[in-house]
Amino acid sequence: MSEISTNGQLFSQLFLSISQAFMQNRAQDALKLTQLQGFVLRTVNNQPGLTMSQLSSQIGITNSQLTRLIATLESMDLVRREHNPDNRRIVNVQSTPTGLNLIEHNIAAVALRYDGLLQQLSSKEQTTLIESLKTSLTLLEKAGILTTDTTK
Repeated sequence: MSEISTNGQLFSQLFLSISQAFMQNRAQDALKLTQLQGFVLRTVNNQPGLTMSQLSSQIGITNSQLTRLIATLESMDLVRREHNPDNRRIVNVQSTPTGLNLIEHNIAAVALRYDGLLQQLSSKEQTTLIESLKTSLTLLEKAGILTTDTTK
């Protein structure tokens, strides 16, 4: 039983550390977004057409919190809400061209920063890290812990 606890603690530490590293390097000040707004925009960019309910569930906030966040992002012309043509009660969220452009530039800046940091590793270490990350994502998805979309 202690191994499960240890695994749980390890996963918690890993996910928290990765989240913190990602959030610290997102250059939120340059985006003029809060961390949560940036996270919502990135999620919408990665999974266009999510419903408001799906998005609130994935992010882990209430529908009313998400509604306020989306309204703010809409006022900045970063996302738009669209009624589903098959069921008008369902609202889908899409990035606008402005939102897509903002996130693409941010992703490029973050990637450049990480590429620079990873240069401290040897080629062999970089390859090992990349392969380990790919394997980890595959296994975490298989275990139902993560849902990944490797096409993005």
